Amino acid sequence: MFKEYYRKNPVPPPPSIERREFAFTTFSSSGMIRHISFKNPEEMNRYIIERIPRHAYYSTAYYSDPSAPEMEDKGWQGADMVFDIDVDHIDTPCKPLHDTWRCKACGAHGRGLALKCPVCGSESLERQTWVCDRCISVAREEALKLIDILEEDLGISRSEMIPVFSGHRGFHIHVEDKALIDLEQEARREIADYVRGLGIDPDLYIERTGDLYKYKYPSTAPGWRGRIAMHLALRGKEDTPLPREELKKLIMECVAEARANIDEKVTMDVKRLIRLPGTLHGKTGLKVLPLTIQQLEAMDAASIIERAVALPDTPVKVEMEEWPRRVLGFTFSEDGSKKTVPLYLAVYLVLNSPTARILSIG
Repeated sequence: MFKEYYRKNPVPPPPSIERREFAFTTFSSSGMIRHISFKNPEEMNRYIIERIPRHAYYSTAYYSDPSAPEMEDKGWQGADMVFDIDVDHIDTPCKPLHDTWRCKACGAHGRGLALKCPVCGSESLERQTWVCDRCISVAREEALKLIDILEEDLGISRSEMIPVFSGHRGFHIHVEDKALIDLEQEARREIADYVRGLGIDPDLYIERTGDLYKYKYPSTAPGWRGRIAMHLALRGKEDTPLPREELKKLIMECVAEARANIDEKVTMDVKRLIRLPGTLHGKTGLKVLPLTIQQLEAMDAASIIERAVALPDTPVKVEMEEWPRRVLGFTFSEDGSKKTVPLYLAVYLVLNSPTARILSIG
């Protein structure tokens, strides 16, 4: 099915294709094939059709010799800045409906997000995670917060930001701003810290009023000063004098609401491999879908998933030991191990669960 998709849908090349490293994993092996380069889009698409990758990546970095087998020989010439928003580590309200965990140490198990076993404290957990429209809705809101911070606070033009649905549990925001290409790792760390609201000292944002304290900046103030003020206003607390510690706690709650939840490691990495837009995600069969900011603002999560569906919707019967209660836009009851679903959803189930198998098509 992946092969048929790639035969009919040429993958658009990233900018400066000849200066990028490409990497792939296939269905027949678990290792990554790296240090690949292409001179033009036709060469890239011939390779994809011949190899049928399960996952396809390209470098955010530009190199003078991207196919060199050693990183130090590639000749780094700069890198796009990329932000990764993934709901894996965000405790969304839908996780108990589709995510499960089992502790390898004591055998305890449960539903929802668990970073360590609540019974024995072990961090050795076996997880089964799925994605639904509610997950994507949370990730979309985070992406929109990030875009607003980048534009309003850092002066990055919307025309230089490309949102991409990852095909799984989140979004990548590609920033193709020539002023940022040469930034080293520490400078990128500063930007990542800024959008996450790290290092904010609430004592610098308050002033004394008699025996109490109030927030001292208006919502029109630039940067985090105004951003915090706007969230205080949403709570009806913008002009409220409070005890010092209570106000500081409230300010940090506003920071938590306004911050963009990104994976800072991706932004800091100047030699990162990122999913190639236009390819299929090997864990879902969904398209890695580039969007405009206007589309991201206008489309809800269900519409984004619908647009990312790249495989047929032929009804198929699937057998599976334990069904998620919610996956993509579908809700399932817990009764019965056999259900009829669209083929694209069946592919997603088979790619993720060792107990899922397709019984019949049509």
